[in-house]
Amino acid sequence: MVSDLLARLSRFAARDLRPGGGDRPHRPELWSFVAHDRERLADVRIGRTALIMVLEGAKDLTDGSGITRRFSTGTAMLLPPGWCGSVVNDPGDSGRYRALVLEFPAEMVRRLLRAHGTEGLTPRARPRDWHVTLTAALTDAIQHAAAGLTADPPLPPRLADHRCMEVLLAMLEDGVWWLGPVAPTGTADAVRQLLRTQPERPWSAALVAGALNLSAGTLRRRLAEESFSVRRILTEERVAHARDLLEREGLSVQEAAEACGYANRSHFARRIRAAVGVNPSELRGR
Repeated sequence: MVSDLLARLSRFAARDLRPGGGDRPHRPELWSFVAHDRERLADVRIGRTALIMVLEGAKDLTDGSGITRRFSTGTAMLLPPGWCGSVVNDPGDSGRYRALVLEFPAEMVRRLLRAHGTEGLTPRARPRDWHVTLTAALTDAIQHAAAGLTADPPLPPRLADHRCMEVLLAMLEDGVWWLGPVAPTGTADAVRQLLRTQPERPWSAALVAGALNLSAGTLRRRLAEESFSVRRILTEERVAHARDLLEREGLSVQEAAEACGYANRSHFARRIRAAVGVNPSELRGR
């Protein structure tokens, strides 16, 4: 299995193709990490669900628990949004470290979990480690997705997304529940995790507080300490959901508004314009 995996995925990691800084695109990304010298990266924070496959050398992960875990050639890990720690990429005896990284946007993960179970979006204990077993089904799905994301000419976005969803589903079917955030880092993060599972629900501060076993006053105070409010977080999550529905799913403006909890289409349009600078209709099919 390991040799087969390396043979099938190596062509996607022929050279270093790390993404640059700035905002990441609102779509899945495939990129490779190649190094000839041992590298230590401190204070790494994962912003999007990331499946990392070590094709050569080894990777050491050390998170807040202080425990270091090593992932050798032919192994894989799934790091959820919010993971923080240090990383060591070790070329070892081969003299080269290579890894292939497949990143999934939050909305794609949200769609999967809404369709097949939302347990992964609720706060749960961290897994014993971040290891993902490269089953035959998962290996096939990864190769299929990688080929689709690097196709020339490019695949239609919906078809490429479908292939990446197959990767997520293969992991979920194999018990990898930590596809979404697993441990809130504060009250705002906990509220965000709650709201993104049901952005269409008419949330109020009282409803959110009750769901988190807090009083409304305590919730407001804690959010204020983090410079957030329930209204702000709800708007951000609804706008993110709306962008995906309009850009990726091709829903009408009215359908997207209703799916995001806006009964008034004009109100929905104002929220979108304020957030992204364009009308909702301009986002369709981008």
